[in-house]
Amino acid sequence: MTISLESVGFAYAASGRTSPMILKNIDLMIPEGEFLILLGPSGCGKSTLLRLVAGFDQPTEGWLQIDGEPISGPGKDRGMVFQDLDSALYEWLTVRENVEFGLKINGVPRSERVGRCDAALKMVNLLDHGRKFPDELSGGMKQRVQIARMLAMRPSIMLMDEPFASLDAQTRQILQNQMVSIWSEVGGTAIYVTHDIREALNLGQRVILMSAGPAAGIKHSYDVPMDYPRSQSDPHYIELFERISADIEEEVSKVWQ
Repeated sequence: MTISLESVGFAYAASGRTSPMILKNIDLMIPEGEFLILLGPSGCGKSTLLRLVAGFDQPTEGWLQIDGEPISGPGKDRGMVFQDLDSALYEWLTVRENVEFGLKINGVPRSERVGRCDAALKMVNLLDHGRKFPDELSGGMKQRVQIARMLAMRPSIMLMDEPFASLDAQTRQILQNQMVSIWSEVGGTAIYVTHDIREALNLGQRVILMSAGPAAGIKHSYDVPMDYPRSQSDPHYIELFERISADIEEEVSKVWQ
């Protein structure tokens, strides 16, 4: 499924008036099967852009389409993983019940729910933890449950909003590698928001660097032509890291002017 954004802008409506633009003139084509990174300084609208693709919000300006059809709201073709570890899962449900929840409310028969849940939990190495409750899990395990819940729905488009930002560096690295393996296995398109340059280069086939807000746009698009897993000592990795760092520093400096 191809995602296309043409002249997309967004502003929240408040008290009968339109607030300043958060996003402005976003033109972007995301081909089917790409692992795309949205990167940029805090407050540049990365998460807002992801919410537009998810269908949680509607563009104030421009057009946003999937395979030529306008996005009018959330759909089964898209799954979302959130950053918040504490409120993303239902604390009163077990791991298995959390993963099956979306399937159940969509009327998937129990026998099929069990099979899809087992397959998703196996992919994130949590098959033996299905009877546990969220408060018995580590932060990394909670995020893997979120990923399993998304995978169980079999979306064509996986949307992830800084899912590993609150985790320690070692756990983050492990989950990054696991995420690449999952994406490679299930196929589909992945759009991943981060403010971490190394995470962007570890995961993405292409990195979209957004400009500082308000009225943020796309500053630059970087192809990442490296095989997985990526080595931080690779000359291409080092070159891209330095280029992106310089571009982000330039955007951040605008905020302080």
